[in-house]
Amino acid sequence: MTIINSTFKIFATLTKQTSSHETTNYTSVSHLRVDKGEINKHNGHLKGLIICAFLTCMGLTFLILACAVPTPKIFYPFFVLLFYALSVLPVFIAKRTVPNGETNPKTEFALFLTAGMVLSAFALPIVLAHSSVITWTACTLTIISNLINYGTIFGYAMRDEEPYGSMF
Repeated sequence: MTIINSTFKIFATLTKQTSSHETTNYTSVSHLRVDKGEINKHNGHLKGLIICAFLTCMGLTFLILACAVPTPKIFYPFFVLLFYALSVLPVFIAKRTVPNGETNPKTEFALFLTAGMVLSAFALPIVLAHSSVITWTACTLTIISNLINYGTIFGYAMRDEEPYGSMF
């Protein structure tokens, strides 16, 4: 499917040109006929993408607040961004190397590494707050950010009906 066809499909959802005398399951834009079920499926993916973007922005806002509000110019909570980026890599690599979504030791080890990185993202602000490097308010805001961002990542990864979700 080319970009032009996708653009026509999106345009078809916006215009909704149907005859008032007959009810059809198709929407037409010039020569293109698109099934309305496919349009609803496309809109569902678009809504999911918008929700993921909004939640990610909200989580990053809490992370920025953790750095700026309690004690200005203390940027240690930003180190959890490394865990956000690194936690998806083992699953991404394992998913690309294992055919047909089968489980094997490689996939299980990737899930183990991902769980360790997610746990580390929650433990880092607690250790920093316990050692008085950051305040407990910054720790709380960072943990709220972790909950929102990892919830978004998990929701995105589990969006399909495969055993472990689509996992990218």
